[in-house]
Amino acid sequence: MGDQTTCTTQQNRQNSLVFNIPKVRYTPINPYAFGYTQAQLDMRRKAEILQYNNTSTGKITKKQSWANVIRGSTQRRNFSSYYIKGIQDGTLTPEQICPNDISIPTLTTASDVPGKPMLLYYDASIPLYNYNTENIVYATLNTEEQDKWLIKYDTNVIDDNNQNIFTLSIRQPIDNAVYNYSVTSSIALCIFGYNIAHPGIQDVSGVFNINAPLANFAVSVMYGGQAVTLQNTPTVSFSSGFLQDISGAVSTRLVANAFNGKIYAGNVTFSNIILSTYPGNTYDFFIKYIPSYTISNIDDFNVVIETNVSVGSVKKVENGMRFNTTPSVDTITTFGLQGYIP
Repeated sequence: MGDQTTCTTQQNRQNSLVFNIPKVRYTPINPYAFGYTQAQLDMRRKAEILQYNNTSTGKITKKQSWANVIRGSTQRRNFSSYYIKGIQDGTLTPEQICPNDISIPTLTTASDVPGKPMLLYYDASIPLYNYNTENIVYATLNTEEQDKWLIKYDTNVIDDNNQNIFTLSIRQPIDNAVYNYSVTSSIALCIFGYNIAHPGIQDVSGVFNINAPLANFAVSVMYGGQAVTLQNTPTVSFSSGFLQDISGAVSTRLVANAFNGKIYAGNVTFSNIILSTYPGNTYDFFIKYIPSYTISNIDDFNVVIETNVSVGSVKKVENGMRFNTTPSVDTITTFGLQGYIP
Protein backbone atom coordinates (compact mmCIF):
# COMPACT_ATOMS: atom_id res chain seq x y z
CA MET A 1 0.00 0.00 0.00
CA GLY A 2 2.86 2.35 0.86
CA ASP A 3 4.56 1.82 -2.52
CA GLN A 4 1.28 2.46 -4.37
CA THR A 5 0.69 5.69 -2.41
CA THR A 6 4.22 6.87 -3.23
CA CYS A 7 3.77 6.12 -6.94
CA THR A 8 0.40 7.92 -6.99
CA THR A 9 1.90 11.00 -5.33
CA GLN A 10 4.83 11.03 -7.76
CA GLN A 11 2.52 10.65 -10.74
CA ASN A 12 0.34 13.53 -9.50
CA ARG A 13 3.43 15.71 -9.05
CA GLN A 14 4.58 14.79 -12.55
CA ASN A 15 1.18 15.75 -13.99
CA SER A 16 1.33 19.06 -12.10
CA LEU A 17 4.58 19.99 -13.86
CA VAL A 18 2.58 20.40 -17.08
CA PHE A 19 0.96 23.46 -15.48
CA ASN A 20 4.21 24.93 -14.10
CA ILE A 21 4.47 28.66 -14.87
CA PRO A 22 8.17 29.53 -15.47
CA LYS A 23 9.65 32.71 -13.99
CA VAL A 24 10.76 35.60 -16.18
CA ARG A 25 14.36 35.10 -17.26
CA TYR A 26 16.85 37.95 -16.85
CA THR A 27 18.12 38.82 -20.34
CA PRO A 28 20.43 41.86 -20.36
CA ILE A 29 20.99 43.73 -23.62
CA ASN A 30 24.01 42.49 -25.57
CA PRO A 31 25.88 45.59 -26.87
CA TYR A 32 27.88 43.49 -29.33
CA ALA A 33 24.63 42.86 -31.22
CA PHE A 34 24.62 46.57 -32.18
CA GLY A 35 28.12 46.47 -33.70
CA TYR A 36 30.15 47.90 -30.81
CA THR A 37 33.63 46.45 -30.40
CA GLN A 38 35.26 45.40 -27.15
CA ALA A 39 37.82 48.22 -27.53
CA GLN A 40 35.03 50.82 -27.76
CA LEU A 41 33.23 49.42 -24.72
CA ASP A 42 36.48 49.26 -22.72
CA MET A 43 37.30 52.86 -23.63
CA ARG A 44 33.84 54.05 -22.60
CA ARG A 45 34.18 52.31 -19.25
CA LYS A 46 37.73 53.69 -18.65
CA ALA A 47 36.61 57.23 -19.44
CA GLU A 48 33.70 56.87 -17.01
CA ILE A 49 35.90 55.58 -14.21
CA LEU A 50 38.56 58.30 -14.63
CA GLN A 51 35.94 61.05 -14.13
CA TYR A 52 35.65 60.22 -10.45
CA ASN A 53 37.96 60.17 -7.47
CA ASN A 54 37.03 57.14 -5.39
CA THR A 55 38.77 58.54 -2.32
CA SER A 56 36.83 61.81 -2.17
CA THR A 57 33.28 62.91 -1.56
CA GLY A 58 33.19 65.01 -4.73
CA LYS A 59 34.02 68.30 -2.92
CA ILE A 60 37.50 69.81 -3.14
CA THR A 61 39.41 70.66 0.03
CA LYS A 62 40.77 74.07 0.97
CA LYS A 63 44.25 72.88 -0.03
CA GLN A 64 43.01 71.75 -3.48
CA SER A 65 41.16 75.03 -3.97
CA TRP A 66 44.35 77.03 -3.15
CA ALA A 67 46.38 74.87 -5.58
CA ASN A 68 43.92 75.64 -8.37
CA VAL A 69 44.26 79.35 -7.72
CA ILE A 70 48.08 79.17 -7.76
CA ARG A 71 48.05 77.20 -11.06
CA GLY A 72 45.86 79.91 -12.56
CA SER A 73 42.96 77.65 -13.48
CA THR A 74 40.56 80.28 -12.17
CA GLN A 75 42.47 83.28 -13.47
CA ARG A 76 41.65 85.31 -16.54
CA ARG A 77 42.72 83.73 -19.83
CA ASN A 78 43.97 85.50 -22.98
CA PHE A 79 42.11 84.68 -26.20
CA SER A 80 43.36 85.21 -29.75
CA SER A 81 41.91 87.91 -31.98
CA TYR A 82 40.67 85.12 -34.29
CA TYR A 83 38.72 83.53 -31.41
CA ILE A 84 37.21 86.88 -30.35
CA LYS A 85 36.29 87.74 -33.95
CA GLY A 86 34.66 84.31 -34.36
CA ILE A 87 32.46 84.96 -31.36
CA GLN A 88 31.50 88.39 -32.69
CA ASP A 89 30.59 87.38 -36.26
CA GLY A 90 29.12 83.94 -35.30
CA THR A 91 31.50 81.80 -37.36
CA LEU A 92 32.42 79.64 -34.32
CA THR A 93 30.09 76.87 -33.25
CA PRO A 94 28.84 76.66 -29.64
CA GLU A 95 31.11 73.66 -29.15
CA GLN A 96 34.10 75.71 -30.33
CA ILE A 97 33.17 78.58 -28.03
CA CYS A 98 32.61 76.37 -24.98
CA PRO A 99 34.31 73.07 -25.73
CA ASN A 100 33.28 70.03 -23.70
CA ASP A 101 36.56 69.14 -22.06
CA ILE A 102 35.40 65.60 -21.29
CA SER A 103 35.22 64.83 -25.03
CA ILE A 104 38.78 66.03 -25.74
CA PRO A 105 41.19 63.05 -26.22
CA THR A 106 43.74 62.93 -23.40
CA LEU A 107 46.91 60.88 -22.94
CA THR A 108 46.83 58.24 -20.23
CA THR A 109 50.00 59.74 -18.77
CA ALA A 110 48.03 62.89 -17.95
CA SER A 111 45.62 60.81 -15.87
CA ASP A 112 48.31 58.84 -14.06
CA VAL A 113 47.29 55.64 -15.83
CA PRO A 114 50.21 53.19 -15.79
CA GLY A 115 51.37 51.31 -18.86
CA LYS A 116 52.01 52.27 -22.46
CA PRO A 117 50.77 55.80 -23.29
CA MET A 118 47.54 55.88 -25.26
CA LEU A 119 44.76 58.33 -25.98
CA LEU A 120 41.68 58.31 -23.74
CA TYR A 121 38.43 59.74 -25.05
CA TYR A 122 34.80 59.90 -23.89
CA ASP A 123 32.01 58.99 -26.31
CA ALA A 124 28.55 59.17 -24.72
CA SER A 125 26.97 57.42 -27.72
CA ILE A 126 28.63 54.15 -26.71
CA PRO A 127 26.70 52.27 -23.98
CA LEU A 128 28.27 51.81 -20.57
CA TYR A 129 28.76 48.07 -20.27
CA ASN A 130 30.00 46.01 -17.29
CA TYR A 131 30.08 49.09 -15.08
CA ASN A 132 28.48 48.38 -11.72
CA THR A 133 27.15 51.38 -9.84
CA GLU A 134 25.14 49.34 -7.36
CA ASN A 135 24.20 45.77 -6.57
CA ILE A 136 21.59 44.41 -8.96
CA VAL A 137 18.94 42.26 -7.33
CA TYR A 138 17.58 39.68 -9.75
CA ALA A 139 14.19 39.31 -8.13
CA THR A 140 10.85 38.36 -9.63
CA LEU A 141 7.66 40.25 -9.09
CA ASN A 142 5.23 38.43 -6.88
CA THR A 143 2.06 38.09 -8.92
CA GLU A 144 -1.03 36.71 -7.25
CA GLU A 145 -2.59 33.81 -9.13
CA GLN A 146 -6.27 34.28 -9.93
CA ASP A 147 -7.35 30.95 -11.45
CA LYS A 148 -9.00 28.36 -9.22
CA TRP A 149 -7.97 25.63 -11.67
CA LEU A 150 -6.18 25.22 -15.00
CA ILE A 151 -6.97 22.78 -17.80
CA LYS A 152 -5.04 21.18 -20.65
CA TYR A 153 -6.60 19.30 -23.56
CA ASP A 154 -5.81 18.27 -27.13
CA THR A 155 -8.19 18.49 -30.06
CA ASN A 156 -9.21 15.84 -32.60
CA VAL A 157 -7.96 12.96 -30.45
CA ILE A 158 -8.36 9.49 -32.01
CA ASP A 159 -6.67 6.88 -29.87
CA ASP A 160 -8.92 4.15 -28.54
CA ASN A 161 -12.32 3.94 -26.91
CA ASN A 162 -11.04 5.05 -23.50
CA GLN A 163 -9.51 8.45 -24.22
CA ASN A 164 -7.99 11.13 -22.00
CA ILE A 165 -10.04 14.18 -22.96
CA PHE A 166 -8.39 16.69 -20.58
CA THR A 167 -6.35 17.25 -17.42
CA LEU A 168 -7.50 19.42 -14.51
CA SER A 169 -5.04 21.08 -12.10
CA ILE A 170 -6.34 22.63 -8.85
CA ARG A 171 -4.60 25.93 -7.97
CA GLN A 172 -3.99 27.87 -4.74
CA PRO A 173 -6.93 30.35 -5.12
CA ILE A 174 -9.46 27.49 -4.86
CA ASP A 175 -12.16 28.52 -2.37
CA ASN A 176 -13.81 25.24 -1.38
CA ALA A 177 -12.78 21.73 -0.38
CA VAL A 178 -14.94 20.10 -3.09
CA TYR A 179 -16.36 21.18 -6.45
CA ASN A 180 -19.00 19.71 -8.73
CA TYR A 181 -17.83 19.64 -12.36
CA SER A 182 -19.56 19.33 -15.71
CA VAL A 183 -17.54 18.40 -18.83
CA THR A 184 -18.59 18.72 -22.48
CA SER A 185 -16.77 17.28 -25.50
CA SER A 186 -17.62 17.32 -29.20
CA ILE A 187 -17.70 13.77 -30.59
CA ALA A 188 -17.23 12.24 -34.04
CA LEU A 189 -17.54 8.53 -34.85
CA CYS A 190 -14.75 7.10 -36.96
CA ILE A 191 -14.93 3.78 -38.82
CA PHE A 192 -12.25 1.81 -40.64
CA GLY A 193 -11.81 -1.70 -42.03
CA TYR A 194 -11.44 -3.68 -45.22
CA ASN A 195 -12.92 -6.30 -47.49
CA ILE A 196 -10.71 -8.95 -49.01
CA ALA A 197 -11.26 -9.79 -52.68
CA HIS A 198 -14.17 -12.15 -53.37
CA PRO A 199 -13.86 -12.82 -57.12
CA GLY A 200 -16.52 -14.73 -58.98
CA ILE A 201 -19.39 -13.61 -56.77
CA GLN A 202 -22.03 -10.97 -57.17
CA ASP A 203 -20.62 -7.61 -56.08
CA VAL A 204 -22.90 -6.83 -53.16
CA SER A 205 -21.97 -3.75 -51.17
CA GLY A 206 -21.38 -4.36 -47.47
CA VAL A 207 -23.63 -2.40 -45.15
CA PHE A 208 -23.27 -1.29 -41.55
CA ASN A 209 -25.45 0.21 -38.85
CA ILE A 210 -23.99 1.85 -35.73
CA ASN A 211 -26.15 2.38 -32.67
CA ALA A 212 -24.94 5.16 -30.32
CA PRO A 213 -27.26 5.16 -27.28
CA LEU A 214 -26.52 6.99 -24.04
CA ALA A 215 -25.49 3.77 -22.28
CA ASN A 216 -22.49 3.41 -24.60
CA PHE A 217 -20.71 6.44 -23.08
CA ALA A 218 -19.14 6.81 -19.62
CA VAL A 219 -16.58 9.02 -17.88
CA SER A 220 -13.85 8.09 -15.41
CA VAL A 221 -11.33 10.16 -13.43
CA MET A 222 -7.74 9.27 -12.52
CA TYR A 223 -5.50 10.79 -9.84
CA GLY A 224 -1.79 9.98 -10.10
CA GLY A 225 -2.55 7.04 -12.37
CA GLN A 226 -5.13 5.57 -9.97
CA ALA A 227 -8.91 5.52 -10.51
CA VAL A 228 -10.86 7.96 -8.34
CA THR A 229 -13.89 6.54 -6.55
CA LEU A 230 -16.57 9.12 -7.25
CA GLN A 231 -19.27 9.91 -4.71
CA ASN A 232 -22.00 9.19 -7.25
CA THR A 233 -22.42 8.06 -10.83
CA PRO A 234 -21.98 10.97 -13.25
CA THR A 235 -24.95 11.74 -15.46
CA VAL A 236 -24.61 11.63 -19.25
CA SER A 237 -26.55 13.92 -21.58
CA PHE A 238 -26.37 14.72 -25.27
CA SER A 239 -26.99 17.75 -27.44
CA SER A 240 -30.38 17.88 -29.14
CA GLY A 241 -29.02 16.82 -32.53
CA PHE A 242 -26.77 14.01 -31.34
CA LEU A 243 -26.86 11.05 -33.77
CA GLN A 244 -28.43 7.92 -32.34
CA ASP A 245 -28.20 5.67 -35.42
CA ILE A 246 -25.61 5.82 -38.19
CA SER A 247 -25.80 3.68 -41.31
CA GLY A 248 -23.80 3.33 -44.50
CA ALA A 249 -22.16 0.97 -46.98
CA VAL A 250 -18.71 0.10 -48.28
CA SER A 251 -17.98 0.35 -51.98
CA THR A 252 -17.23 -3.22 -53.08
CA ARG A 253 -16.60 -6.86 -52.17
CA LEU A 254 -15.45 -8.06 -55.59
CA VAL A 255 -11.94 -6.64 -55.19
CA ALA A 256 -9.89 -5.88 -52.09
CA ASN A 257 -11.02 -2.62 -50.57
CA ALA A 258 -9.79 -0.73 -47.47
CA PHE A 259 -12.14 1.97 -46.26
CA ASN A 260 -12.39 4.67 -43.60
CA GLY A 261 -14.72 7.51 -42.71
CA LYS A 262 -15.76 9.99 -40.05
CA ILE A 263 -19.07 11.59 -39.17
CA TYR A 264 -19.77 14.32 -36.61
CA ALA A 265 -22.19 13.00 -33.97
CA GLY A 266 -22.67 16.01 -31.65
CA ASN A 267 -21.80 17.05 -28.09
CA VAL A 268 -21.80 14.81 -25.01
CA THR A 269 -21.85 16.21 -21.45
CA PHE A 270 -20.88 14.47 -18.22
CA SER A 271 -22.26 16.15 -15.10
CA ASN A 272 -22.31 15.72 -11.33
CA ILE A 273 -18.60 14.87 -11.00
CA ILE A 274 -17.69 15.79 -7.41
CA LEU A 275 -13.96 16.00 -6.66
CA SER A 276 -11.71 17.02 -3.79
CA THR A 277 -10.11 20.35 -4.68
CA TYR A 278 -6.99 20.44 -2.50
CA PRO A 279 -4.43 22.76 -4.16
CA GLY A 280 -1.97 20.72 -6.19
CA ASN A 281 -4.38 17.90 -7.03
CA THR A 282 -4.28 16.98 -10.72
CA TYR A 283 -6.95 14.84 -12.37
CA ASP A 284 -7.11 13.10 -15.77
CA PHE A 285 -10.59 12.67 -17.30
CA PHE A 286 -11.33 9.78 -19.66
CA ILE A 287 -14.30 9.12 -21.95
CA LYS A 288 -15.10 5.48 -22.51
CA TYR A 289 -17.16 4.40 -25.51
CA ILE A 290 -18.42 0.86 -26.13
CA PRO A 291 -19.33 0.52 -29.83
CA SER A 292 -22.55 -1.27 -30.79
CA TYR A 293 -23.09 -2.09 -34.47
CA THR A 294 -24.25 -4.64 -37.03
CA ILE A 295 -22.54 -5.40 -40.36
CA SER A 296 -23.26 -7.44 -43.47
CA ASN A 297 -20.82 -8.48 -46.23
CA ILE A 298 -17.88 -6.71 -44.52
CA ASP A 299 -14.81 -8.72 -43.54
CA ASP A 300 -13.31 -6.30 -40.97
CA PHE A 301 -15.07 -3.37 -39.30
CA ASN A 302 -14.04 -1.09 -36.41
CA VAL A 303 -15.56 1.94 -34.67
CA VAL A 304 -13.74 4.45 -32.44
CA ILE A 305 -14.57 7.98 -31.30
CA GLU A 306 -12.81 11.27 -31.96
CA THR A 307 -13.02 13.60 -28.94
CA ASN A 308 -12.72 17.40 -28.68
CA VAL A 309 -13.46 17.90 -32.38
CA SER A 310 -11.98 21.26 -33.32
CA VAL A 311 -14.14 24.10 -34.56
CA GLY A 312 -14.16 24.23 -38.36
CA SER A 313 -13.53 20.49 -38.81
CA VAL A 314 -15.16 18.74 -41.76
CA LYS A 315 -18.26 17.00 -40.43
CA LYS A 316 -18.16 14.03 -42.84
CA VAL A 317 -15.25 12.15 -44.47
CA GLU A 318 -15.77 9.16 -46.81
CA ASN A 319 -13.02 7.01 -48.33
CA GLY A 320 -14.02 3.71 -49.98
CA MET A 321 -17.45 3.92 -48.31
CA ARG A 322 -20.43 6.21 -47.83
CA PHE A 323 -22.69 7.32 -44.99
CA ASN A 324 -26.45 7.20 -45.45
CA THR A 325 -26.82 9.37 -42.34
CA THR A 326 -26.23 13.12 -42.45
CA PRO A 327 -23.91 14.68 -39.81
CA SER A 328 -25.31 16.29 -36.67
CA VAL A 329 -26.59 19.83 -37.08
CA ASP A 330 -25.24 20.71 -33.61
CA THR A 331 -22.55 23.38 -33.40
CA ILE A 332 -19.06 22.03 -32.72
CA THR A 333 -18.03 23.39 -29.31
CA THR A 334 -14.79 21.31 -28.97
CA PHE A 335 -14.52 21.34 -25.15
CA GLY A 336 -16.11 22.95 -22.12
CA LEU A 337 -15.75 22.77 -18.34
CA GLN A 338 -17.93 24.24 -15.59
CA GLY A 339 -17.56 23.93 -11.85
CA TYR A 340 -19.62 25.05 -8.90
CA ILE A 341 -19.70 24.53 -5.13
CA PRO A 342 -22.18 21.72 -4.35
